[in-house]
Amino acid sequence: MGQTSSVPKQSRKRSLRSPFLRRSASQKAPISHTFLLMDDDQKLEQLNINLATEEELMTLPEVNREIARNIVEYRKAIGRFRKIEDLALVRGIGAEKFEIMKGEVCVKNNSCNSSRSQSYDSLSVENRLTPRPNNKRLIDINNASVFELQCVPGMTQEMAANILHYRIKKGGFKKIEDLLKVKGFDSVRFSNLRHHLTLETVSRSTSDILSNGGCNGTIPVNRHRKTSSAPIKFNISNGLLQSSLNDIFELLSAYSPRPLLTEEFSYRRNNQDAVRIATWNLHEFTSDKAQNLGVKEVVCRTILENGWSIVCFQEIEDQNALQILCDELNYPKLRRINECKQNSRQWHFCMLESHQAILYDVHSGAIGIEMKQITDLSIESYSTCLVQYQISSLTLTILNVQPPQKFPWDSPQIQEVIDREDPLLLLGDFSNLTSDLNGSMNKINGLEAILPLNTNTTYSNLKLKFSDNIFVNTIARTYLTGMWGVVRQGLTHLAIPNGWNWGGPVSPHCPLWTELYIRRVKENGKL
Repeated sequence: MGQTSSVPKQSRKRSLRSPFLRRSASQKAPISHTFLLMDDDQKLEQLNINLATEEELMTLPEVNREIARNIVEYRKAIGRFRKIEDLALVRGIGAEKFEIMKGEVCVKNNSCNSSRSQSYDSLSVENRLTPRPNNKRLIDINNASVFELQCVPGMTQEMAANILHYRIKKGGFKKIEDLLKVKGFDSVRFSNLRHHLTLETVSRSTSDILSNGGCNGTIPVNRHRKTSSAPIKFNISNGLLQSSLNDIFELLSAYSPRPLLTEEFSYRRNNQDAVRIATWNLHEFTSDKAQNLGVKEVVCRTILENGWSIVCFQEIEDQNALQILCDELNYPKLRRINECKQNSRQWHFCMLESHQAILYDVHSGAIGIEMKQITDLSIESYSTCLVQYQISSLTLTILNVQPPQKFPWDSPQIQEVIDREDPLLLLGDFSNLTSDLNGSMNKINGLEAILPLNTNTTYSNLKLKFSDNIFVNTIARTYLTGMWGVVRQGLTHLAIPNGWNWGGPVSPHCPLWTELYIRRVKENGKL
């Protein structure tokens, strides 16, 4: 340290505010205590990141216009920074850049040094009535949920998920030193975290661990026996406050991207009543997955933002998973679902023995939707769901399929459905369709595909290829408005695990939709 302090002044590269040396990203050692212990009259003014403009933020090392704008947007989302360590969470900064700039920033005019602590606490409401948790309270690593673990100062999402993964795989920690066996932990991190942790005998079952923040990263939902409007209750231990867990999810939601909508569909097209029908393969959708607040928020917001009236799901593992989604739409607990003005809160769902299910809005902009009939239709080696709806004066038949192999287009049961006189929609995943093209463009056995048959409906970041589609018969084609879409954005959330990372998609399948008039369109284009 003596050598550092003896460097000539002219050789130092300083900012306008701080006497601290700027360091390159490769210099990961902490700043010498020689500088941290300087007298107050030797310190130059540091930049208050709660008050600084974009231009002022750009005077910080490693901060360009884009990062400065991200800092300002982050500050608006959380209200204000409570610790300088919160900067590390801003997109484009991270731990290394924060180490470079931390000596040049502060969050209060009278205090320019902050303690080392995890920045998720920074979301606490400034005038909250509840007291802050005591930092001396210990977190039990054998029973804490993934969000409870993230309340530990210095604990990241990835580290918390790795602890849960180890606990489920090994059946719990036998001694606290076993944390060194967890991916992402080393002796330095362990020594920094251990005084915040404790170890008790595993008291939760495997299902409890999963529903309370296991691999799915969920917060437990205490379901009420009599009414679905009972409030969500969090399993909080070791003195952690419910508000701190809510704050964590609010932070994750604020930085989970949502698409910019080109229009707000109001159940009208060309001055005529219209509805939108969607299909979405939710990929192994269980109750545990549905209880992940990120999954729940993404699915419900996608439905409401796109104005869907009927949503056909595939790969639903149990009926309770659909009940969770339906309850959130009808009795919203998540703030961003509760704020959706276009939610009628009159959602129903239907599901039989197959893995197909349908969620529908009985109100739909006062049009009115009624399910008239639902049948499990056995076709060769698997089942499909056949549902008939009455939408105002329109009687619509929907065949919801999930082919595990080549779709049996020539099956007598399928042909019988196709030959119906009512408008028909056949929808699901048709990834094995290429062998059935036979030189045709978008038509197979009298059915026409809404999307081009070679359309890839896989989520963009995955190395898979799915071909979800919607087919209509000749009669249904006369009801089409010509509007359809594949939703490719807004399908991820920072509370959804993605392997060893976070910010994963709800499903590897993208949802798609089509739009129909309530009355048939004649050949001249008039109703």
